[in-house]
Amino acid sequence: MEAFLSITFSFPTAIFTVLLIVAVAYWLISMVGLLDIDTVDADVDGSVDLGGLMVTLGLQGVPLPLVLTVLFLVCWLFTYFCDLFLGPVVGDGWPHILFGVIVISIALVISLLITAVLVRPLRPLFRRAYRRPQQKQLVGAPCVVLAFNSKKGRGRAEVVRDGAHLILQIRSDARFGRRERAVLVEYLPDQQAYWVVPEVDFQTGDAG
Repeated sequence: MEAFLSITFSFPTAIFTVLLIVAVAYWLISMVGLLDIDTVDADVDGSVDLGGLMVTLGLQGVPLPLVLTVLFLVCWLFTYFCDLFLGPVVGDGWPHILFGVIVISIALVISLLITAVLVRPLRPLFRRAYRRPQQKQLVGAPCVVLAFNSKKGRGRAEVVRDGAHLILQIRSDARFGRRERAVLVEYLPDQQAYWVVPEVDFQTGDAG
């Protein structure tokens, strides 16, 4: 036990020990309902570098806290056993510090690959949570105006989605004729309708 604690709280393993403790604390707090996972989960799409790495490794669609927890655990195991078996050979002082830096670098690369393999099969479990509501999925889709009352600024339009013909309520300050094409640009939840603009204006960027 003494050797275990010594390695666990010494460089380089100590770095991942601290990170793993933070991750475990996060999950414990989440379990008792004091922290909402969604509020801490990073917006991967908003970060080009992180998002590209996640997509490359096949980690998109999985909560970032889960990915980091597995990553920290694998890194901890790698550095612990490296220090356990190779640490005594390297010795103390600067050689051990240099050894630790090398081990950490290798641990991060190997752990990313292992984490990708371990977490990727979990993606289907979170597919529903990451699926955008249908209302938001339709934003940006073209539609055909079926009827429109220019005085009231409301009407109906047809959208073809995955082979299905959907009839939607629309709102706009533009004038539309029957069978004229438009684009859904915003969902109005209080009216359960979509704000639309003429397709020509949308394509030219003149839509306000």
